[in-house]
Amino acid sequence: MSKRKLKKIKLKKLKYRKQMKAFLLGFVAVLLILYMFFTIPPILHDKKIEKLGYSKDAIVEIKKLNIDDRLIEEQLFSKNLNNNITLPSFMPEYLELYLATDLTTEKDFRLYGKLINLNYLGKDIIKMYKELEFWEMTPLLVFAKVDVDDYILDVKDNRITNTVSSFTTTNDYTRYYEPTIAVADPNSIDKLVNKTYFLDQSYVPENLVELSTQYATEGRQLSQVAADALILMCNEAQKNGLRMYASSTYRDYQNQSDLYQQYVNKEDQQFADSIAARPGHSEHQTGLTVDMASTKNGGLSKFADSPEYPWMLENAHNFGYILRFPPGKEIITGYSTEEWHWRYVGVELATKVKESNLTYDEYYMLYID
Repeated sequence: MSKRKLKKIKLKKLKYRKQMKAFLLGFVAVLLILYMFFTIPPILHDKKIEKLGYSKDAIVEIKKLNIDDRLIEEQLFSKNLNNNITLPSFMPEYLELYLATDLTTEKDFRLYGKLINLNYLGKDIIKMYKELEFWEMTPLLVFAKVDVDDYILDVKDNRITNTVSSFTTTNDYTRYYEPTIAVADPNSIDKLVNKTYFLDQSYVPENLVELSTQYATEGRQLSQVAADALILMCNEAQKNGLRMYASSTYRDYQNQSDLYQQYVNKEDQQFADSIAARPGHSEHQTGLTVDMASTKNGGLSKFADSPEYPWMLENAHNFGYILRFPPGKEIITGYSTEEWHWRYVGVELATKVKESNLTYDEYYMLYID
């Protein structure tokens, strides 16, 4: 082969190598550009979320929920979300609640769900969580459905007097006896009987026993479990120099009907409804309720001024009894304060109700119903 041909071949090969090198360099450049396009923006994106205060592990879960853009746009950091989103217990359906509160507990999730069941909108519930305390929202479980904005303003207007143990509003949100619902399990210890839930006219508690005159006025009856607890409670009080007894206990439907009508005749139905239950709606028909009186201080109306009353407030739950119509909660229970009216629900439940600072109406609707 001639030298000229060899030189041409070499030149062609050299040109080819240069072309390949240029191609490879271009290809690498394209790959690098693509890499930078697909990696640097997400990195910068993650940095923006991290700058808000979220941990790297939390950011991974945040992106799975597709809420990263929202958090960046709203410059929104939630310590509550950051702490919980990586946990197995995290519940995405309550995302807005995590974002709206500093701390969420089981009772918050429960209340949120209960309010949803009462046809409140999620955004309105979140609005209340941002503006109100937990105990300012639990009455909604008992009230008729309210206008959320009006309710928030009403509660705020009354904060000068309201506390966890006393709650009032300017407006009335209750519709007593509308509707009325039959008690599903009349023989259950924890049943709720109030101006909504009623016992059938024919209902008589199981295991009624007559109380000794040592613990009650003559001829009084209670369900056995409530009677046993009453005896233990009175005996313990006596060890502290206190003497009390059950002035009123079980009343059947007809007895309650007669009593209610007396109050109506005395004034009117509105007056009667404020101090007495309509027949079927009385806790006394459960056989689990007592009206307590002090041996020294006399009748029911004086029980609040007796030394036995503060002792009951402190100790009754240890024997399964709760104060059913406490002072400061009239707007929730629908009854004037009755310091003498105590309901047996069992020691465990009574303790929980006392610790909750809720009326039994609220507690039942939140945790039992």
